[in-house]
Amino acid sequence: GNDGKSGVQVGMRSTAALTLLSAHRASSLALLSDMPTPSFILDMDALQRARAQQTEDSGGSSPSSFTSPTIRCESKSILLVPDDFDEGQVTTSATFDYDYSHPGVVSVAYLHSTVVRGRDGSADEGASYLAEIDLSPSLCNGEAQLVLGLNNHHVGGYYWARSAGGGASMDAPGTLFGSSNDPTNQNGIVRWAKENAWSSNSNDGKRSEWINFVRRGDTVQLVPTDGPETLLNFVRYSSQSNPRIFGISSKGRPLGSEPAVVCAFFGSVIDSL
Repeated sequence: GNDGKSGVQVGMRSTAALTLLSAHRASSLALLSDMPTPSFILDMDALQRARAQQTEDSGGSSPSSFTSPTIRCESKSILLVPDDFDEGQVTTSATFDYDYSHPGVVSVAYLHSTVVRGRDGSADEGASYLAEIDLSPSLCNGEAQLVLGLNNHHVGGYYWARSAGGGASMDAPGTLFGSSNDPTNQNGIVRWAKENAWSSNSNDGKRSEWINFVRRGDTVQLVPTDGPETLLNFVRYSSQSNPRIFGISSKGRPLGSEPAVVCAFFGSVIDSL
């Protein structure tokens, strides 16, 4: 089918979209951990704050609230249309901004990935090896930074609270993300930046030492260096039957708890955007 507005095909609902729809109708929540990996996550709360700041900086009035907007990424001619499982939510357009996709500032974009092997698994990746994750470096051109994340249960209460909201994009100091030493392995590898872990870690060590303890099946998040380029890769990676772009929100959730998924996005590249 066609949504009648954007020209984007949004007919058959995917398994992930049906999960969201079923959760909504059952008055329960679809959480980030319910989503497939790897996937591209847009923080709707951070996007709204970023958009409000941009509007304020340009002298305009604050935009109206939105839950799952249609999103334009003008630099890559991408249009993201949400699966409107909650009728009436799709009312506002917003622009995905490259400036908010870098580590070190409040991010609107995360790469959600599952740990394939932790340090307890055998791996011929050298002394600096920390974890193998199912995010292929090709999806982010090999440039992404491990961060505290959106649902990290390995950190203590203090850092768990700090990682709520904007703190989720705080980088894990001294870690690097890249390709495996095995050219046939398409998964990504998280390593210490230096062979000596103590040299890689910072005085703010708990922001990164938790990665020592991740195990198979845990999920982690990274922030892409180039958000729009990575988004384009995920638009190509996704399909109608297997979407990999989702919107999340922590509104109404307990502080520091796992965010709820509010929509699945279907993306297209539109020359006339």
